[in-house]
Amino acid sequence: MSEAFRKTARRIVLVLLVIGTIAAAALMILTHVYTGDTIRKGILIEQADVSWLTSEDAQELVEETIKQNYDEDKITLNYMSHSWDVRLEDIDYRYHVEDAVSQAYDIGRSGNMIRKVYDAVLLSRNGQLLEVEQSYDRQRLKEFVERIKEECDSAGENAEISFANGKFSYKKEGLRRNLDVDRNLKLIENQLMKRNFANIELLVEEEKPKIVYDDIRVIDSVVSHYSTRFNKGDINRTDNIKLACSRIDNVLLMPGEVFSMNKALGPRTHENGYKEAPIIFKNELVPGTGGGVCQVSSTLYNTVLLAGLDAIEREHHSMTLSYISPGRDATITEESIDFRFVNNLDSPICLDAQVNGNVLDISILGKKREDGLLIKLKTEVIGVYSPKQDIVVLDNTLKFGEKVIERKAKKGIRVVLYREAYKDNKLQWRQKLTEDYYKPIQGKIRVSSDLYQSGITEPGMLE
Repeated sequence: MSEAFRKTARRIVLVLLVIGTIAAAALMILTHVYTGDTIRKGILIEQADVSWLTSEDAQELVEETIKQNYDEDKITLNYMSHSWDVRLEDIDYRYHVEDAVSQAYDIGRSGNMIRKVYDAVLLSRNGQLLEVEQSYDRQRLKEFVERIKEECDSAGENAEISFANGKFSYKKEGLRRNLDVDRNLKLIENQLMKRNFANIELLVEEEKPKIVYDDIRVIDSVVSHYSTRFNKGDINRTDNIKLACSRIDNVLLMPGEVFSMNKALGPRTHENGYKEAPIIFKNELVPGTGGGVCQVSSTLYNTVLLAGLDAIEREHHSMTLSYISPGRDATITEESIDFRFVNNLDSPICLDAQVNGNVLDISILGKKREDGLLIKLKTEVIGVYSPKQDIVVLDNTLKFGEKVIERKAKKGIRVVLYREAYKDNKLQWRQKLTEDYYKPIQGKIRVSSDLYQSGITEPGMLE
């Protein structure tokens, strides 16, 4: 081998050693740069460039960036004129910056040394954007919405009308409101997760009640009125009449709606406020709970007929009464007999029931009649029937010559009730409403033994 060749070989080896040394040094530098204790170049968190930053510095930078971009500490919920502030700290709303920084730090740190350098170089050229996740306490937020629901919700109230001293006054309706907690919770959550802290209009279902002001404002006159009298010295019966009046007073009926007396009065029990007073049972007055309510139903019956309304269920008593004419009464029993009528007008009506001293006044309020007709009621007796001879009962407890009338005899009658319409004092039409038959009532007396033996009665009439 020539000297020249050996020199050339030594030069080549020397060059290779220099190149290797440089390459090794370069690899060490690259390794230090791209695998050091900082976040790789090209990584952004929330648009904040965290290249070459330590985890601590990166977290501080990202937190400051979020604060600048989302400097909000609450979200406001609105409904109508009301507003509620949900403070973010109260629902533990927070950004998980530390998790995002940890994720950024881990990027490009897997695999061997060459792989890490390759990934780091590629990342520095292409870049990568990370977002910070946020969280909140859903249960706290739900409880807040539930408290708002308690303030928003409303069962709704019908419009009302009142009549006093000849004047009408009205109260407008209240809407039924219902805030659906789950539905509004999702609405709020969607904005929170999008970091949208604009005011939120809560979703509240609104529904008009059955009776609204626009319907009842047409009620402007007394369509009909009727009154009866009672003995206010009978305290329990008077209290029952007052209670029954309170149960039907201010009742509004829309066109086509049916009124039930039994439904309005409720059970005739002590628990429901009714007291013991005389009632008719088998043609006799006997103690019973709720005595006196039939006078209210009878008074209302006449008011209904005078208003031109139709009674769809009505029964007369078994005997004639002192406070109202035969054929114009309406009995009710909780078990089987009701008084019902329908509002057959094209506008709403309202009942007005009052007790003034010993007078029971019931009026029907409604829209003033446009036909100018005046409604009147007229009864006509078409038959009278005498009772059987009094029943005589021996009562040994009575003194000599003493006689007690236990049940007065009453004649029976058949009576027809007409409804008539007048205009300018001239009869326009006449309508037969009912034909009632009241059976004659056989009298009953108790007598002492001497009267009994004296033949005060006919054979066969003794008990």
